[in-house]
Amino acid sequence: MTASSTMPHAAAVQAQPGDLDAVTQEFTIRASQKVHGGLAAGAALVAIGFAASASTSATGVLRWLAAAAFAALAVICARAMTVGDMLVADRVGIRLRIRDEWIGTRWEEIEEVTVLRRRHPLDDGRIAVHLLDPGPVLGAMSSATRKVTDANRRLTGTSLAVPFGLTARPSNGEVVQALHMLADARCPVREQL
Repeated sequence: MTASSTMPHAAAVQAQPGDLDAVTQEFTIRASQKVHGGLAAGAALVAIGFAASASTSATGVLRWLAAAAFAALAVICARAMTVGDMLVADRVGIRLRIRDEWIGTRWEEIEEVTVLRRRHPLDDGRIAVHLLDPGPVLGAMSSATRKVTDANRRLTGTSLAVPFGLTARPSNGEVVQALHMLADARCPVREQL
């Protein structure tokens, strides 16, 4: 089920003055704007360099192709800067953004959440959400989103997975502990070794 049909977009709890338990804690993974911005600017400069040195000769055509490829990379990186949250977990459940679609589920509908930690600074970690019954969630997706979830399943073993690391930053460095606290024994949160 998509987030818009099953869960409120922001599951905020109204806190009374002095009631600290009522404050909703959230764990998020956001796209790193610094990394994507740097890549976009670098790719744009390289594209301009190739385009400026291109001519009508045979090597000039190759330079135009390289300029077009770097320009496309710059556009992709610039678009990635606008993505914002890729995953939001709170006391109600987990919502993941796959392409431009939010997919959400409650903690009670999750079989387990597995977290693959980052092994080194250039490595990406991963949060994988394994549902008890993935049929209704996957069935409600558009065909383009389903292609992405199929690729996720081939790579990670589950359709719903989000990377974090160099290009996406978690709001809390203790990913397993933060998700375990939010799940509150409704589903297991395990670290994948």
